[in-house]
Amino acid sequence: MTLLHTDRFANWARGHLLCRVEGISDRFALTFDDGPGPHTSAVLDELARLGAHATFFTLAGNATREPEVLRRMQREGHEVAAHGDLHWPLPLLLPAAIRREVQRSVAAVTAAGLPSPRFYRPPFGFMMPGQANFVRGLGVEPVLGDVYPEDVLSPGTDFIVQRVMSRLAGGSIVILHDGSAVGRANRQQTVAALEPIITKASCIGLRSVTLGALLEGTSPRWTLDVLTRGWA
Repeated sequence: MTLLHTDRFANWARGHLLCRVEGISDRFALTFDDGPGPHTSAVLDELARLGAHATFFTLAGNATREPEVLRRMQREGHEVAAHGDLHWPLPLLLPAAIRREVQRSVAAVTAAGLPSPRFYRPPFGFMMPGQANFVRGLGVEPVLGDVYPEDVLSPGTDFIVQRVMSRLAGGSIVILHDGSAVGRANRQQTVAALEPIITKASCIGLRSVTLGALLEGTSPRWTLDVLTRGWA
C-alpha cells in the first residue's frame, strides 16, 4: 500500500488537492507523469487503438526536447498538463523556486504551440496547503489522484493491472508514468497494462478520459465538493 492509499494521507491531501471527483459514474481520468519519454509514442499508439484519452503531466526539459510529441497528444484529443522542471519535492522549495518550476513547465507546453495547461501535478505527489494555493495563483489547478499502482517501480504488468482495478471507480484519477525525471526509464510494463485496464474498465461501464472531460458537467464548486469528503 502506498502513502496515497492510506486514510490519513488521503483525507489530508483531499483538503487541498484534486484527488477524485464524486458523483461521476461513467468515466475516470487516466494520467501520465514525467514525459515525454521513450515509451510515450507507444502509450499514444495504445490509447489510439483502444479509443481512450488521457492527460499527460510533462516535465519542461522533456517537453522542450519533444515538442512534436506534445503536438501529437493534442491532435489525438489528449490533454497536456504541467509537472515542473527539475522534479524537486515542493516542500523543500521557496516560493520563488516553485514559481520558476511551474512557469518553466507551462512555458515548455505553450512553446510547442499548445494552450496553457490547466492542471499541475507536484513532483512526488506532495505539496503543502499553502503551496497549493500559491500554485493556483499562478493559474493552474494542483492535482494528485486516488489510484496509484506504483508502475514507476516496474512491479510487473499483472500487478499494475490488479492494483488499478482493485481501486478504480467512477471519478477516479489514475497515476501512471510514460517517462522519467532521470535517464530513460523502461515503461514497457505500463504500456502493456493499458489494454487490460481500459478493457476491464469498459466492462464495468467506465471510459478513460482527460481530466478536463472528467470535470465536464460538474459543479463550478467541484473543488469544495471533492476535497471536503473523506476517503471512499
